[in-house]
Amino acid sequence: MELRRTLLTAIMTAVVGAALAGCGTTAATTAVTQTTPAGAGARPAGAGAQRDGVPWSEVGAGWVLAQYVSAQPEGGKSGPVTLYLISPDGTRYKVAHWPNSRTSPQLVAWSPDGKRALFQIFSGKGGTEVLTLATGQASTFVLPGAATPIGFTTPDGLNIVGGRLTGSGTDLARYGLSGALTQPLGNSTDGQVLYEPSGAGFLTGASYGLRLASNGGALIRKLPVPGTSSGTCNPIRWWNSGTVLAACPPPGTAAPQLWLVPVNGARPTALTPPRSFSSGDLGDLDAWQLASGLYVQAAGPCAVLQIFKQAANGSITLVKVPNTNGDNRVLTATGSRLLIQAPTGCTGSVSLLWFDPATHAEQWLVRAPANVAGVEFAIPFYGRENGDL
Repeated sequence: MELRRTLLTAIMTAVVGAALAGCGTTAATTAVTQTTPAGAGARPAGAGAQRDGVPWSEVGAGWVLAQYVSAQPEGGKSGPVTLYLISPDGTRYKVAHWPNSRTSPQLVAWSPDGKRALFQIFSGKGGTEVLTLATGQASTFVLPGAATPIGFTTPDGLNIVGGRLTGSGTDLARYGLSGALTQPLGNSTDGQVLYEPSGAGFLTGASYGLRLASNGGALIRKLPVPGTSSGTCNPIRWWNSGTVLAACPPPGTAAPQLWLVPVNGARPTALTPPRSFSSGDLGDLDAWQLASGLYVQAAGPCAVLQIFKQAANGSITLVKVPNTNGDNRVLTATGSRLLIQAPTGCTGSVSLLWFDPATHAEQWLVRAPANVAGVEFAIPFYGRENGDL
């Protein structure tokens, strides 16, 4: 389930003050439409070639689903939007197209089986859209209670998880692929859901830390995180089969610290220490352990995202990604490399590349020209280690 964009937005909103200081309905209504597959539109510059047929049997680890906007990055002008499947070697396959970026839906999630994409609709009356990638058939509907789509369930993406804001947080629920309510899942303090790979249960934020619940919403176990502010913990992704990476601010600060939380109820351990403002790290949001070291995604001054390498003693060194403008968002890690979404032009054109932080080797999947917005949203293929749960 792709939750990280929403989660990063929520965390960045909480810390942006410090960063800037340094610089409905009761039933679902459904309509089935046909999203234009492989329509005309501007093709981003970079490695790879556009082909007509997607090798669906090969879609898996290392593939990326990316929504590319050909509008100018500034000035409020609209432009066409294209949905690409990108292979590990950089080949791009156009699977959907919308003529106007002002009315196109926004990519939210990619199902774990690779077959469907989930979108949120902001134009008109709003709503949710599920697109079958191989056929281009799209179902659009409004979730009961005007809930917001969050992501797909595991292991096959056969349900949608949505959330509805309440006075005490977010009420979560599962819905069918046509929007019908399947199962209420209880309340969450952070509105985030991290499913077990098997789909048997999920984690979400609670007043005491994290809540482990069954797929039916029943409480399995409370997972308190010591030394953190009440109701502020966010489950990020699975660190290993029995441990979840969580971001939780210490009391008195909005800057998150990363914790490893065993789901069996054992005591959590801190992965990163609390940071000082002078370090340039305004809060740790995610982390990846590669052979070359531990790399941390952090909030930075002026609300940008930065990458740091953390030493064994907790000290950090800024990782600079060549040919980008420094606002580097890590989407996943595979082998020795990080998948990075970053602006490459002064006006905000956003590109996509694989980067090895040890050797500085680059493989560009999409290099957006300076006169287009570029990769607005990108989701790597599902995997326990990449945060797309």
